[in-house]
Amino acid sequence: MILQPMVITYFIMLIVIFLLFQSKYRPDLIVIGALLVLTLVGVLTPEEALSGFSNSTVMLMAGLFIVGAGVVDAGVVFKMGDSLLRWGGKNEKKMLVLIIIMISIFIGFLSIYGMIAVLIPVIMSIAFKLNLNPSRFLLPLVFAGSIGGLLTLIGSPTNLIVSDYLVKAGYDELGFFQITGIGLIILVGTLVFFMTIGKKLMPTQNQATAKTGKRISAGELAGLYKVYDRLHFIIVPQTSDIVGER
Repeated sequence: MILQPMVITYFIMLIVIFLLFQSKYRPDLIVIGALLVLTLVGVLTPEEALSGFSNSTVMLMAGLFIVGAGVVDAGVVFKMGDSLLRWGGKNEKKMLVLIIIMISIFIGFLSIYGMIAVLIPVIMSIAFKLNLNPSRFLLPLVFAGSIGGLLTLIGSPTNLIVSDYLVKAGYDELGFFQITGIGLIILVGTLVFFMTIGKKLMPTQNQATAKTGKRISAGELAGLYKVYDRLHFIIVPQTSDIVGER
């Protein structure tokens, strides 16, 4: 009796993972569809299927996603990219430290993992301006996103889930900054690693220029990441008031 629901659940999970990897359908529709199927086949009761929507942790994370989308739409993320360019300049070490610290703190308080994807083009442009392999900045960027989840209670959904289960088990819930000490230690350790051993392990040759001996052009970069459908060309006539403006 227990084996059959487990087999059905694992089978549905495999289908969900396959659909998520294809990226053809919205993740929320895939997950809700899986929940509906589990309910229809009797693995879950309607009460169990709907119980998650009344969970305070789920509601909090939903609110954080709304706040995160608002922050991105307001242009805060792009302003952060401008700040990285302005403060980091052409100093690789300074840029590396800024990326890790700024992204970790930002995600720690807003849990915006989508911000990493938004910042990838900015980080790529910084790497090309410094004539460096983008991996030297993209790898620390991903690490910074993980570290941010260890700085505050809302930095990662996992923290909220653990806190919720602690309360159900009769323990005190996690405080907002209760895990910050551990996160700061990991943050400092990550900085030391990337400034010493990690710096030597990361690729040094700029793969974009290795074959041609010159910097990659804007057209080649657009083709490399297949973003032609998102590019727009604007013609500014000589009589326009914005001629000469930055």
